[in-house]
Amino acid sequence: MTGMHLDNSNTRLEDYLSVLDVGIRFAFQPLVDGQSGRTVGHEALVRGCSGESPAQIIASVRPDNLFYFDQACRLGAIREASRLGLRGDLHINCTEIDPDNLEAALASTAEAVEASRFSPSQIVLEFNSLERLGSPRQLAEVRARANAWGFRVAADNFGTGEAGLKRLAVLRPEFVKLDRELIAGIHGSLRRQAMVLGVVASCKALGIVPIAAGIERESELEWLRQAGVAHFQGYYFGRPELAEAEEETDFFRNYEAGFELSACAA
Repeated sequence: MTGMHLDNSNTRLEDYLSVLDVGIRFAFQPLVDGQSGRTVGHEALVRGCSGESPAQIIASVRPDNLFYFDQACRLGAIREASRLGLRGDLHINCTEIDPDNLEAALASTAEAVEASRFSPSQIVLEFNSLERLGSPRQLAEVRARANAWGFRVAADNFGTGEAGLKRLAVLRPEFVKLDRELIAGIHGSLRRQAMVLGVVASCKALGIVPIAAGIERESELEWLRQAGVAHFQGYYFGRPELAEAEEETDFFRNYEAGFELSACAA
């Protein structure tokens, strides 16, 4: 990367960080340990200040600026979560990372973590498209490079299929998030049960922690617990929460404490 190109890249990233200060907020949704019911981390989710969804926000970004916007969101999420004093892991989305920009993204993320209350080991990078990460050789390098910076990796929105399982075995992330389409109504679907059991068995063999996302019913939770899923996320436990500016730290402290009690009682 030439000096001029690097300067232009940094300028565009700074521009997007400025936009985040005035036009975008972050909501944080808890991730829960299925045995203890305790909150073990949060996922950072982008929200518009006027209620815009992530899809609406992304649709307003020019294609050639998507990487810079994606990177700015990661840096903004780390900064906001640190300011709020969140504990445990912080899951942040990586939608625009590919083999060409991987190292730049990791370096900028590491810089943001160093300026925060988090340690690198608390940061979980969620990749929602394993195909975007390149060939098997490049895919294997993603986790190696992320781990070298001290981060962990999650395969997000994971479904089933031979190609998906092959890529999962090559990447070997620390976590895999089971897609909501597999989870919805799983207690009453033999087909979905068979698919999830296959993924969970693969995770166990590879040393991967499965996370069931999109839990909305106790019946879904109970079946997945019996199937060996360790961590959970979804409206059943808590919706993504935005803190009010004047009471952020207390808000999240009370939110986590109240959630842990309700989850243990469920």
